[in-house]
Amino acid sequence: MVLTDWHRLLTTAVGFKLQAAATEEDLARFEERLQASLPLQLRRLYLVSDGVYDERGRWFVIWPLAWLPGRNEMDWAKDGPRRRELVAFGDDGTGGPFCVPRDGGPGVFLWDALTPAPLWMANDVGDFWSARTRQGVA
Repeated sequence: MVLTDWHRLLTTAVGFKLQAAATEEDLARFEERLQASLPLQLRRLYLVSDGVYDERGRWFVIWPLAWLPGRNEMDWAKDGPRRRELVAFGDDGTGGPFCVPRDGGPGVFLWDALTPAPLWMANDVGDFWSARTRQGVA
């Protein structure tokens, strides 16, 4: 796995506002609450910016860590056991959450309530972010 240079990638993307970086302690606390292991690329992103705000669309593409427990616990209760395998970390601006496997495994998925299964988007969060910003969409 090639590790993403999140500082460079986030600071060169136009139209995004970064937040203060999360700490390792913040990540550990939220992983414990969610009983999850965030993938390495997502952990590294949070250590650069605790959430990423799209200034043009006016929403958090990558949610602040503090949002993860409430949003995921609500969706896990509503959507059932299959949804519990994933941890949402952001959304597409229309409410479709971007998710990663709860066990820290590979993949980024879109959990669209209208489809029977999550839609694969990328191998990891670095590829996901690069593809979305390259297309001019976040």
